[in-house]
Amino acid sequence: MTHGLFDPEDQRFGSARFAGHDEIARAGLIRNDGIPIGFHENRALKLSGDAPLLTVAGSGSGKLRDNLAYVVCSGSNTPMMWLDPRGELAAISLWMLSAHGIYGFTWNPTAMAGLPQHSCNPLDILRLNSPTFEANCKFIAEGLIPLSGSGNGKYFELRARDWAENITKARVEQNGSTSLPDLYRTINIIESDPEAWAAQLEFMLSSRFESVARCAAEMLTKQQEAPKEFGSILGEIYAYTSFLNDAALRESLEGGDFSLADLVDNPRTVRIYLNVPADYLSMWSPVLRIFFTVAMLYKTRSPQAPRILLGVDEAGQLGRFEALKRAFTFGRGAGIRTIALFQDIGQIKDNFGAAGVQGFIGSSQCRQFFGVRDYETAQLISNMLGNQTLTYDDRLRQEQAERQRWAAAQHIISGGDPLTAAYDLHHFEQESQHRTKQQRPLLSPDEILSLPEDRQLLFVSGKNLKPILAEKYPYFYRREMAGKYFPNPNHPPIDSILIQGRFRRHRIPVHKGPVPENYRHFPQYKDGYGLWLEGYPL
Repeated sequence: MTHGLFDPEDQRFGSARFAGHDEIARAGLIRNDGIPIGFHENRALKLSGDAPLLTVAGSGSGKLRDNLAYVVCSGSNTPMMWLDPRGELAAISLWMLSAHGIYGFTWNPTAMAGLPQHSCNPLDILRLNSPTFEANCKFIAEGLIPLSGSGNGKYFELRARDWAENITKARVEQNGSTSLPDLYRTINIIESDPEAWAAQLEFMLSSRFESVARCAAEMLTKQQEAPKEFGSILGEIYAYTSFLNDAALRESLEGGDFSLADLVDNPRTVRIYLNVPADYLSMWSPVLRIFFTVAMLYKTRSPQAPRILLGVDEAGQLGRFEALKRAFTFGRGAGIRTIALFQDIGQIKDNFGAAGVQGFIGSSQCRQFFGVRDYETAQLISNMLGNQTLTYDDRLRQEQAERQRWAAAQHIISGGDPLTAAYDLHHFEQESQHRTKQQRPLLSPDEILSLPEDRQLLFVSGKNLKPILAEKYPYFYRREMAGKYFPNPNHPPIDSILIQGRFRRHRIPVHKGPVPENYRHFPQYKDGYGLWLEGYPL
């Protein structure tokens, strides 16, 4: 008897298995549209839709080489914004965007990888006449000052968030707009320029916004009557705005070259790369959270705009990022597709708690695992894969039954009771052929930890698919990728690239020079030059 889902006799200990190629094809993953997620039997797998994707891959496992490069070099006309530590995603894909009519912007304060430097003011969404002005201020303050989860510090963090929100609101009311450098300068005058701060407080006390006037009165009272508490709250604000001490960073946040609104209202498809040195990720996490928060706000405020893709590499370095969690739970309905990459499950747990792990996994259409380095993540994957029922021959038991069968036969020959002997003979003959069933994980944690480097595990929801044991390959080993990427500056040489030809791999030169007149309006060529590949003209 079967349940329709599995056979309780043959699969009594579990029915886990990997999806077959035909099942994957019927689910629509072997097609020409969607986000590339790997390969199966050397056929590309692509996942269409608008639900988020979660990738968990250990350090040095080839996230860019075997995964992200296929996404950014595909020439997709979906507007995208990527957190791009080390500038590698931009380096390999920026110069091919113009061939697809795509505008490319690189927010690149430290001039990484020889890429252009574009300035952006992420606070340009704050417009006084907007019906969502106050809500937008609140979201930005949340991105700037996250809650640490500490019970002792929660009060001061919440007060710091409220003060930052209302100072921001006041600056927009006062000047018509604001920016992070403007907010930084305003916060600095609180203790460095008493006269200027007094003038700012006077303006806030007469604000049209009740919350701004209330906040100004609170700050004035605490500064005069509770200086220790005032200092503790102000210390939280200083801590979360200290990244703005960097003059180059402040200059890059003044705006002028592009707006995050371009993701939703530019007639051209726009792609934005946030180029941040890997060792700056934690330090600059507040501004990075604000970039993604504002991009999401622009899209949710423009539901008619095409879907956008937000890619967050090294998401674990951004701390408690509430907007990222919202993107996974509510972004799908708002036309926001998010790809978040963590190194292990522990990073999610550290930032969002144990419940956050289930939230990210449960909200993702695709859970992708490869290069797993830690036992906790491997155990979780093993549990997700489930158990299978193994059937095997228990040789010792079968041989014992065979001997007893012969003994029963001898008993008949010796004149024993033929009915009893015949019954025993039949019983032991059956037992000698019986196969034993046993429960076993589809993959144990140690097997997941030692999974070959060219393999990955995919869990895809909504397709009636078993887990997929898929392949992954370096992008420069695939013939279909030839001519679609440029050198990675962190992997010399940078004057040529390796491509896969019809019969062999070979290198082709990369040239740098002035851009033709008809391409100079593309922002990626703001410096007047570009790169092109020999045999693949611009």
